[in-house]
Order: sequence, then structure tokens, then C-alpha cells
Amino acid sequence: MKQVILFIMVLVWGTTAFSAEPAPEEDYSLVEGKWMRNIQDGKGAPVRIEQELDQKISKVNVYDRNGKLVHAQQAKYRLQRVDDLKLLIYYELEVLEGAKKGFKSQTVQPCVYRLRGDQLIVVEGMVKGDDFPSLMVVWWKIKQPKAPPET
Repeated sequence: MKQVILFIMVLVWGTTAFSAEPAPEEDYSLVEGKWMRNIQDGKGAPVRIEQELDQKISKVNVYDRNGKLVHAQQAKYRLQRVDDLKLLIYYELEVLEGAKKGFKSQTVQPCVYRLRGDQLIVVEGMVKGDDFPSLMVVWWKIKQPKAPPET
């Protein structure tokens, strides 16, 4: 619990007390790849969300229970560090498919993230001045199938 309180204090004061530095390329290579999470829609039906992080572009696809694509969006992202704190910052969002197709936003969405094995843990709405609601999201790495050994 003390770690959570300290974490929140760093987030609230961190943007003014510390300066964020660009993350090294090593950080980008660690987050790149395909990530997935499952949620439920407003009616309790299962929804699968996939996110691909590559070349500083985030592509998100949302699929309904039948595997039909119901929403797609992409945004640019950058990684930054504030001491040991890692930031994932989305910007220039564009909705490509779904009800809001064509919508574009210049809003910057800073998130705190942590990699833990095959998990990408992202916390939104915690940085000072962030208008997004507080939310913690856990993404799971999608592992590509290994090619069969050549004989």
C-alpha cells in the first residue's frame, strides 16, 4: 500500500519536480509487439482488444464475441522516463473503423507503464493535468508460433 501511495505522489508531483527524459531505444524494443486483453461490453458480452506497438505507432483493434472487427484506431506514441518511472505517451489518435470512423484527436494521453514478464501494465489518468479517468489496464503479450524445425 505504501508503494501505491508513493507511486501516486511521484505521478502528481513528478511532472513538475522532475524532468522527463526520452527513453532509450532499448525501452522501445521491449514494448514492441502484439498485446491482447479481454473485457466485456456493456451487455456482458466478451470483447477482445489487440494492440500492436511498432515503429512508434500503436494500432488497436477491437473484436466482438464473433471475432468481427468493431473498432480500429491508431496513434503515435513515445516513451519517456522520469527517474525509474516509465511513461507511455499516446498522441495524434485517429479512428479507422467503427462508429467514430474518421475521428481525429490531438489530445496527449500520458500513461505510466511497467513490463512484468509477458504483461504490459498501463495506468492511465494519473499524471498531473491528465483529464482521462484513472484506469489500470493489463495487456498480455501475444507470442508468435515458432516455425517447425527444418529436417
